[in-house]
Amino acid sequence: MTDRKASLQAEPAQEVDRIRDIIFGPQMRDYEQRFETVQHDLDRLRQEIDRLSEQLADQDSSQNKKLQALHQEVRQADDDLRNELRKTAQALMTSKVDRVALGELFIDLGTHLKTGVSLADVLKGLGEKEQD
Repeated sequence: MTDRKASLQAEPAQEVDRIRDIIFGPQMRDYEQRFETVQHDLDRLRQEIDRLSEQLADQDSSQNKKLQALHQEVRQADDDLRNELRKTAQALMTSKVDRVALGELFIDLGTHLKTGVSLADVLKGLGEKEQD
């Protein structure tokens, strides 16, 4: 008897499903098709986002490597410039004019100026002494 009740209850349910399919069938198929299209588009967009994320990560890594190389290059150029400045400063310290020679030069210049020699002659005389 329970089987008969179940089958009696199943028959109206099946009839209701058939009536529902007749009335709403085309709309439901249309909705299912739209849903599948949206689902397909969503999957495609997820794949595109994943691809773009990987591409962005690769570019980020590449830019970081370039930045590190540039940073190293700038540091090396800075060190080279500092070394060159140290060498130049050291060369200037060691190549000072001898005080005795400078004193004699000023004495000669003063003597020439006292005697009334023109400035052009003084400079010419200094040039001759420098060549000696």
